[in-house]
Amino acid sequence: MIQNLCRSFTVAAVVCATGVPLAASAEQTSGNAHANLQETLEVAVEQRGAAAGLGNLNSAQLAPEAAELSDLFRIAAHTLEGERIAILHVNNLPVLTFVAGDATAKAVSDGATSDDLVNRAESVARAIDAFYQANGDPHAIGVRWDDTAEEYELTLEGEDLVAINEVVRYSNPTGQLQTDALQAANRLRNLLGASEELTEVEGAPAPTAVARTNWGVASSFSGVASWYGPGFHGRSTASGERFNRNALTAAHRTLPFGTRVLVTNVSNNRQVVVRINDRGPFSGGRVIDLSEGAAREIGLHLAGVGTVRVEVLAD
Repeated sequence: MIQNLCRSFTVAAVVCATGVPLAASAEQTSGNAHANLQETLEVAVEQRGAAAGLGNLNSAQLAPEAAELSDLFRIAAHTLEGERIAILHVNNLPVLTFVAGDATAKAVSDGATSDDLVNRAESVARAIDAFYQANGDPHAIGVRWDDTAEEYELTLEGEDLVAINEVVRYSNPTGQLQTDALQAANRLRNLLGASEELTEVEGAPAPTAVARTNWGVASSFSGVASWYGPGFHGRSTASGERFNRNALTAAHRTLPFGTRVLVTNVSNNRQVVVRINDRGPFSGGRVIDLSEGAAREIGLHLAGVGTVRVEVLAD
């Protein structure tokens, strides 16, 4: 019997006492904020590494000799349930949680580096700090969908700042990456003095729906879905069928093998029809365990878990 491989991405943030709300700059400069920022920064463009989770910072890396972070920013490193994390606080409120990816975890275990998480958090903090000190307009903080990388990117004056993904998370995660990215952007905007919140993600993928035929719906339910894949590819499922991580299948605790169900990701309305060929999930109160291929179809593979609506299709 295959059990769920995916780990839940609900990292509990350590919330410090709330500080005095940060006032907006006395004067917001619109025409020269970017120029001032360029004078403050040494442009050091580097391609984002998979483990780092950072965007292409065309204007977001300070020169090595730059001053320390201002008091508005604080980075705290913790170990939570055996997992190393670093939390970026702005004005004493947690905003982003940096988590060790596979490459970082191996490096730390080998003793190669123990500061990578803090360095990643600090790179992002320095970019935001320099932007703020240059009187950048906080309304220039945004969020967009990167269709190539299939990631949500926080942006600073139109440039990618950091991706919200498996190794960089919003510190109060909802289980839905699109929602997390939007909330992270709005928290940053608010903490730096913005008066308006974003209501949508730039370029967000349009909802996709499965073309319906003459389906009948025998029953339906909602709950949290997860997915499993790489570690179980080629192994036998509870039905005796070989598991294919890319096939549109799923595990359920009681539905008969061969049952087809329509799964809708409620955060983006993307849908997929899957066939039940395995048993599970058995933890976390989850209602269905999708194959990796099915999770990708509805945009759930990066979040790991998410709320879905499941409709059992009648023959």
